[in-house]
Amino acid sequence: MDLEGGDACFLFPTGIAAIVGALSAYVKSGDHLLIVDTIFPATRNYCEKHLRKNGVSIDYIPWQTTDVTAWLKTNTKALLVESPASQTFEIMDLPKLCENAHKQDIIVIADNTYGSSWLYQPLKLGCDVSVIAGTKYLSGHADVMMGAVAAKGRACAAIRSLAHITGQTLGPDDAYACLRGIRTLSLRMERHGENSIALANWFGERPEVTQILHPALPDHPGHEIWQRDSSGCNGLLSVVFNEGFEIEPFLDRLKLFSIGASWGGFESLALIITPQNYRQFSEFQPSNPIVRFHAGLENLDDLINDLDQAFLGSL
Repeated sequence: MDLEGGDACFLFPTGIAAIVGALSAYVKSGDHLLIVDTIFPATRNYCEKHLRKNGVSIDYIPWQTTDVTAWLKTNTKALLVESPASQTFEIMDLPKLCENAHKQDIIVIADNTYGSSWLYQPLKLGCDVSVIAGTKYLSGHADVMMGAVAAKGRACAAIRSLAHITGQTLGPDDAYACLRGIRTLSLRMERHGENSIALANWFGERPEVTQILHPALPDHPGHEIWQRDSSGCNGLLSVVFNEGFEIEPFLDRLKLFSIGASWGGFESLALIITPQNYRQFSEFQPSNPIVRFHAGLENLDDLINDLDQAFLGSL
C-alpha cells in the first residue's frame, strides 16, 4: 500500500486471482467493461471465457485512447488498462485517460505488474485500482506466487467486501517471502533495467532484427509519456526478427536464457509471443517472429555472449 500510494491493499494467492478479484468487485452481469486491447493475454482469456459467459459485455479500446466517449454505454462500469502494454510495452497517457473516464463515473483499474510500484504508480496518475502480480518482481526469486490489489477512495469498499466474502487471501509464508523480496526491490530493478537497456541497444545493431520494443528507446510508442510518468524500466524487452528468421533453433541454442513465461525473477528468459493473433488493433505482421526477453541479474557480458553464439549458429 505504501509503495502504490493507496488507501487500502488486499493480497491474493496469484496475480491472475488479483485481476479476477478486482474485476469481480466492480462489474457484474448486465454491466459493460472496457479493456485496453494490449492487456495481458491471461486476463483477456478470463474476460472472454468467464465474464462474457456470465453476462458482462466487453469492448476493447486502442492503447492510444485518452477519450472513451466513443465506446461508452449506459451500463459501462469499469475500464481495465495496462501500461506499459503486455508484451509490447506501449505507454498509455493515464492522467488524461483517467480524467476522461472519471467524468463518466467509471472505475479505472490498472495492471501495474510491469511497474511493480517501484517504477510506476498508477494510483498517483489517476487510476482507482492498481493490481500487481507479486509473483514477479516483488518476490524476485521465482519461488512464490502472490497478487496484490491496491485501491484508493471510493474504490476501497468494493474490493474489501469481495476479499472478505470470497476468502481470497495470501498465506503467511508467501507473504513473508514477498516481504523479503521487497527489501531488495530497488537494487534488483536497477540491475534489471540496466541490462534490458543494454540488450535493447545491442539487438538494435543486429541485421537479423527488424524492431526493438522497449520504453526507454526514443522511438518507442509513448516514450515521452514514460519519461514523464515513470522512474525507470524493468528487465523486459521484445524483439521483432526479420521475416523468415528461424527463431526456434535460435532459442534452442541459448544457454543462459531459459524458456519461461513468468518473468520477474533473477534469471533471464525468452518466450515467443504472437500478439498479432488475438489483438483487434495489432500493428504487427504475422510473418515476423517476435520474442519477449527478460533480462535477469546475470553479468551483462555473459548474456551478450550467449546471444551472440546463438546468432552465429544460425549462419
